[in-house]
Amino acid sequence: MGAIRQRFSRAHRAQCARAVILSLLWACASSSLIFLNNHLLRERGFSYPMMLCTMGMLSSWLIACALVHTGRVKLKHEAVVTRRWYARHILPIGSLGAVSLGFGNYVYLYLSVSFIQMLKSAVPAVTLVVMTTAGLEKLHGTTLLGVGIVTLGTFIAAYGEVKFSAIGVVMMIVSEFAEAIRMAFYQYVLGNLKFDLIEGLYVMGPAALLFLGLGIVMFELRDFLDNGAWYIPMDSPHHFFAAALLGFGVNYLTLGVIKATSGLTFKVMGQVKNAVVILLAVVIFGNPVTSIQLFGYTLSLVGFFIYQRGKSQQLVAAIRDRDAASAKE
Repeated sequence: MGAIRQRFSRAHRAQCARAVILSLLWACASSSLIFLNNHLLRERGFSYPMMLCTMGMLSSWLIACALVHTGRVKLKHEAVVTRRWYARHILPIGSLGAVSLGFGNYVYLYLSVSFIQMLKSAVPAVTLVVMTTAGLEKLHGTTLLGVGIVTLGTFIAAYGEVKFSAIGVVMMIVSEFAEAIRMAFYQYVLGNLKFDLIEGLYVMGPAALLFLGLGIVMFELRDFLDNGAWYIPMDSPHHFFAAALLGFGVNYLTLGVIKATSGLTFKVMGQVKNAVVILLAVVIFGNPVTSIQLFGYTLSLVGFFIYQRGKSQQLVAAIRDRDAASAKE
């Protein structure tokens, strides 16, 4: 019995250590990508956000292709993915993903890193609006209260921003709504069809790249060619190569952290990481943060934890109802 407990204890410690290591790697990779993108877009003068996020998506897809075609990863849903099915299901998801990525990167041209992280605290509010409208989620008193507090805190933080840009805020809102709609569409259309990370990148990557490419042609390519901006990545290829690899690393580590912990833990860590990024942005880039902003952001964090508590209550209630229904049968 003692030997079994000892083996279980060792396995538990190993699992905890793996979760901690993955979480730290994800936080470092995600934060590094934020600061690197900000550096390339603002300080290096590579003002082509869609091209920049396309590099990350392209590297992720190419790595996924290499893993699939060398037999390292097996495609579990290959029979399902026909051309007709792809056009009806994956292309809309790819278009929304491209909008989310593109506008999410454009924001760095208009807003400070610290303010962008504060605006990200509004994600629960946007998600609840989209999911409720789509009929994929029911309103719950605690989650509604949390979302209300998050929204109020975000408005206060925006009011206190020194370098406020209406265009930047609108782009951030568009990015958040596009991502929320993408997730709702994914949940509604694909249902129980769950892709692993590599298979998901392999299948959905071309759709996102297609729409990112259209965005580049429409908004960036002419200016890029007229200004001869190709010399910027030629002067510092290591920065752009690092940005491309970090894009894949963040995607891969996100799934690893969620599998090692839980979706709830990942969301909480995301808020902690955002707070650390705000602090680093103030120290490294000298981003001004006012006391009004800090109050608003703190209020948003309180609202976020209330929202997550409400989600946990909903989950417990759903499990209880399911168990009660099973007992009656």
